[in-house]
Amino acid sequence: MQEDQVERNLKHMDDLDFTGWNNADWNGVFAHHHADDVLVDWKGQAPTRGVEQHIDAMKAYVESAGGTPPQITSHPIGFGSGEWTCVVGEFEGGGRMVTVARWRDGAITEEYIWS
Repeated sequence: MQEDQVERNLKHMDDLDFTGWNNADWNGVFAHHHADDVLVDWKGQAPTRGVEQHIDAMKAYVESAGGTPPQITSHPIGFGSGEWTCVVGEFEGGGRMVTVARWRDGAITEEYIWS
C-alpha cells in the first residue's frame, strides 16, 4: 500500500515538473498538485504559505531568470516512504535540484527545494 502511494506521488511530481513547471501552467497543473495551504521552503529562504504565495514566488524567480522556466528534463532519482517523496530534477543544459515533498490526497502539503 505504501509503495503504491509513493509511486502515485512520484507520477504526480513528474506531471508537476514536466507539465506544470516547464509550461508555466501556474493555475492549472502546478496549482493542482499543491494543497491550498502548502508550506514551501525554497533554498532555505523565508518559506511561503499557501499555493498563491508559492506561485507568486515561482513567477518572480522565473522572471528574474529571463522569463521562461528553466526546463526540467528528467527525474533520474526518485524515491519515498509513506507520504514523503524525494526527487532529483535535472535541468536542460546542466544543473540539478532536489525536492522533498509531503503529500496528502495527491497534493503537496510541504515542500523543501534546493538547487
